[in-house]
Amino acid sequence: MRNYRMTGPAEVSGATLEAMAAERMISHRSREFRDRLADLTPRLAKVFGTTAPVLVLTCSGTGGLEAAAASVLRRGDRVLSVRQGYFGARFGEIAAFHGAEVDVLESAWGDVPSTEEIRAKAAEGYQAVLLTHNETSTGVLAPLEEWAAAIRSVSDCLILVDVVSSLGAAEIAFDRLGLDVAVGVPQKALACPPGLALVAASERALARAAAPGAGSYYLDLARAAAHARESTTTYTPNLSVLFALEAAVGEIEKEGLENVWSRHAETARLCRETLRARGLLVVPPEPLCSPTVTAVRLPAPTAERVRDTLAARHDVWVSSGRGAWKRDVLRIGHMGPVAPADVAACAEAIAAVTTPRRSAPGGGRREVRVLRTADELGPEWDELAKDLAAPVFHTRAFLRAYEHHPVQKIALPRYLEVRDASGALLAAAPAYLQGDPLGLLGLRENEQAFLSPMWHCPGARVLARDDESLRALGEAFGAQAAETGCARWGFINLEDGTDTVRALGEHGFQREELVPRWVLPRTLAPDGPSYLASLRGSARRELGRQLRRAEDQGARCEIRRADHPDLPRLMEFVAATATRAGSPRYYDPVKLAAFLRELGEPVRVLEVCDAAGATLAVGVSFLEAARLQYWAAGYLRDRPDVAFSPYYRMWWQMLELMWSSGVEIAECGRLNEPFKRKMGLTPRPLVALTGPAA
Repeated sequence: MRNYRMTGPAEVSGATLEAMAAERMISHRSREFRDRLADLTPRLAKVFGTTAPVLVLTCSGTGGLEAAAASVLRRGDRVLSVRQGYFGARFGEIAAFHGAEVDVLESAWGDVPSTEEIRAKAAEGYQAVLLTHNETSTGVLAPLEEWAAAIRSVSDCLILVDVVSSLGAAEIAFDRLGLDVAVGVPQKALACPPGLALVAASERALARAAAPGAGSYYLDLARAAAHARESTTTYTPNLSVLFALEAAVGEIEKEGLENVWSRHAETARLCRETLRARGLLVVPPEPLCSPTVTAVRLPAPTAERVRDTLAARHDVWVSSGRGAWKRDVLRIGHMGPVAPADVAACAEAIAAVTTPRRSAPGGGRREVRVLRTADELGPEWDELAKDLAAPVFHTRAFLRAYEHHPVQKIALPRYLEVRDASGALLAAAPAYLQGDPLGLLGLRENEQAFLSPMWHCPGARVLARDDESLRALGEAFGAQAAETGCARWGFINLEDGTDTVRALGEHGFQREELVPRWVLPRTLAPDGPSYLASLRGSARRELGRQLRRAEDQGARCEIRRADHPDLPRLMEFVAATATRAGSPRYYDPVKLAAFLRELGEPVRVLEVCDAAGATLAVGVSFLEAARLQYWAAGYLRDRPDVAFSPYYRMWWQMLELMWSSGVEIAECGRLNEPFKRKMGLTPRPLVALTGPAA
């Protein structure tokens, strides 16, 4: 699953995108548009902390900064540019382009000029001071309140502020601080698509803009304000982004603006703490750290390489540095409604790429190693899984594909190894920070635990050749859980009654019952006639009736491989059925297709089609040497012209695949118990073994 931690544009929520896409175009001179803009702009004003008009310009944030400079500055004006990074310098360059005489007060990157320095410079007499609230290039949040008070104590100059990457994430307090122009955008902390600049302007700034000598026709704030008073815009606005912005502002209002500020601050703190815990250097001092961007200095000047590696191996997307920091600093964006687990996972991925692999003694002749990415796993993992008859879920191919394209959200991957003195692999387990999407452990919503393996692996094993290795593996797991701060950790989806489960209980692990999975051994269904004869009369008649109807209507079933070009569309059936069963977003069709494509060879996708070739049902299976994993399924409902159940027809195709491939057992998931009982499957209890406190 993509972990998008760029410094902008930020990730946009599905609800906001839906609001953007669902609206049809309207005239920007219509009454409907005027009513909507009249409703939106006062709500935006609250985000700025002002009663002044908020002007909506169709341009980038840089266009908004140019609108400010071109409208209120005049050739020859003395302007103080306060700079603490790349974007502060840009604001000063724009002012100079429009003829201002610009003095610069600059600090080292990662720091800010002191309030006393600003007070002293402002006292020298300037028409305007240019400030950058949140410097995206360095991850620094300036003390805007202190600076504004210092300037106002010695000068009545105009104060123009870049709030591009702080608007919505930190308090602006435009009116209370006596600001004159503040320029923000929707695509940062407001979590909208780009395409607009949002400009708050004081009455005296607008009066200056209306005076002769303004330097722009299109970016004229006075003209924009005149149209805003009529609840319209000067020129054609980006309507689609405005529709999205209405939805995003509504989400902020629902959460509460102060709560949004607090959430940004807490998420940023988590990011910094995770980085520091892994020995990495967060550049700005703590009091200056931004709520939307964290800058981390790498051990070597390889930021662009690390950035590309994070994207390729971990599907984690961050920004490299700017200017002088281009080669040795990464910048992590955490603006908008970002999940804390995603930020922590990003920090962990950076540590995995930039720090050497750790190893620690495991007791006696055992050595424990902790790997941070499945790409580091060696062929010994596959050999161990084969020797212990473990299912496909424990192969390197499955672990890599799932880490690269997680069907369920996971974070902080850890791959634990126990080796002997010669380096031979004796025990191994993947572990992840993850939630409880089916509610099997009773975790609260958004609560996470450190678990092995992921939830999509019913009938999992703990790979350990002997009890001593199992004990070392459990101790290593507990240590990792303690390091991540998880009080709840352990092994999930284990088949009950095995020696491993009993041994874990003896080592202090607590047993918890889970929902069973369902199996059909080949001995109970060696072929079609024998299987039908084994079913109860009503079930046998129903299955036979459904198969005859399917044949009469010309239905057919295809077996697809993972490279099938239409795989994402087929996975939409699985996602839709999972949603109907009460598991919304449990399967994302695009991510599921990407996962299956990378997994490759064991994948068999069953597709039931009608006579015209339209898809009616889809089943995802993994064909192993001794078992067939019937992993996920989806089917179409409520087509009145289809006189049979596509689900029954697909079930029969799965059985035919089992018979033709010669596997010993078909193993299925946990849902749809009534159907599975009717079709003669038997339950295999699954348990979780949760660990004692480390």
